[in-house]
Amino acid sequence: MDFYDALVKAGLMDQATADAARAAAAKTAKDTPAKKPPKSGTFTRNYTSNNIPADSTLKDTINKVFQKYYGRDASQTELTTYVPQLQARYKSKSGASKSVVKETYKNGVLTDTQYLTADNEDPSIFLENTIKAQLATGKQEINKLAIPEGPSGKYFVAVKKLAYDNGIKLSDNDALSYANKIVAGQVDENTIYNTIRESAASAFPSLADKIKAGLDLKTLASPYIQSMSDILEIPDTAIDLFDPQIRSAMAYTLPDGKVGTKSIYDFERQLRKDDRWQYTNKAREQAASVATTVLRDFGFMG
Repeated sequence: MDFYDALVKAGLMDQATADAARAAAAKTAKDTPAKKPPKSGTFTRNYTSNNIPADSTLKDTINKVFQKYYGRDASQTELTTYVPQLQARYKSKSGASKSVVKETYKNGVLTDTQYLTADNEDPSIFLENTIKAQLATGKQEINKLAIPEGPSGKYFVAVKKLAYDNGIKLSDNDALSYANKIVAGQVDENTIYNTIRESAASAFPSLADKIKAGLDLKTLASPYIQSMSDILEIPDTAIDLFDPQIRSAMAYTLPDGKVGTKSIYDFERQLRKDDRWQYTNKAREQAASVATTVLRDFGFMG
């Protein structure tokens, strides 16, 4: 006994009506396709639309790119410049609004919707390429500490420090150019670092292998800097690799004509001939000791 027979038996429906209802239900079931289970895994579908992202969405995209390359949101002036540029990317050749909608599904559930440009491009990529081109030409804001904003600032400081620690004078303009090219993806950071080390290796040939291997000249010169600090009684922080005494000791012409490093003994002897040595406490003590010895030798002191 099915559902319809039960209705007839209960007196709620006559047999003719029950038969008609049963037939209609069977036809509906036959005409309605079985519901397919959701497609498993992750998949996408693309279609075109006349709808384009709202200005607020475009501004969010711009700010994300600015955070990546400048470490800040775009200013109102910059938004005024870039929002229309992105809007123009959502125009077909006929001038009509057009976007390529990319929907991502996971196990049949819509998880993400992207509005790509009329040319099926992620708008952030267009903006990134635009900013990279600007960085490559040196267009960059500089803060009060004379350091460029955003990631370029990190590389600017790193490049300047590496050059300084290896006795290479690098201008701010050159450091900025290197930093911006790294951020713009035009050159790998290790290529820049190796270039600086190669310059230092050329200036100090006897230490070339160690410098190229990653040891900074400042580290290799540390014993000389400490000796100079002790003998001339000046803070070691006041001595750098551009001091003539340190520089000549690290690239010293040996008696055989080859370039090497001066021995610490010869270096310290040379320091005691430096005009600054006569004003040190040790020099005065030595002078006083010599005077006392002379006076004693001549019988002026007991």
